[in-house]
Amino acid sequence: MGKEEKRVLTLDKYEHGVVVNALNEMRNDLLEEQRSTDIVDEVLLKAIDAPTKKVKVIRVPEKSQDFLGGGRATERESLCPEGAKREQRSLRGRDEAR
Repeated sequence: MGKEEKRVLTLDKYEHGVVVNALNEMRNDLLEEQRSTDIVDEVLLKAIDAPTKKVKVIRVPEKSQDFLGGGRATERESLCPEGAKREQRSLRGRDEAR
């Protein structure tokens, strides 16, 4: 006997609902046509009873209205408006003065 191939789908709550509803509609259509619903019943039950797994979702906070942006914001500028008026010093300038 060969190995049985299985597939794993990752669906959010909305997508899971779409799959269940689609399978249920297919089942209803088969019942109307008086055809066998065995396989659809099995898949529908698997979809309904599928285990859930919690996934960590990382949310990025929105930028505040006072964000200076452009990658030019400094700690002084972002903490106090008076600090932005002061002279900005860097380690490079200090090393060059030596």
